[in-house]
Amino acid sequence: MDGGPAGGGGVGGGATGPAPFLLKTYEMVDDSSTDEIVSWSSTKSSFVVWNPPEFARVLLPMYFKHNNFSSFIRQLNTYMATELLKVVDYDLPLNN
Repeated sequence: MDGGPAGGGGVGGGATGPAPFLLKTYEMVDDSSTDEIVSWSSTKSSFVVWNPPEFARVLLPMYFKHNNFSSFIRQLNTYMATELLKVVDYDLPLNN
């Protein structure tokens, strides 16, 4: 593993592309050398953290400014809630 980008990982995203948090998370999960710690599910539509203590100790500090698994999960949940609101907002029919 060549290491990931250090730094935070905001919830935003906007028109410039995916949020840094998502890019870092994708890079972490997609690295086949870490499959014993974290990997894609069999359907490739989600990921599984197989070893949360190692995930926090080894991987999180390589990609983020912390090694707190709970903080990572909170940020993931916040991001997913934000994205869900965007989808719901875009999918609502207009009442004319």
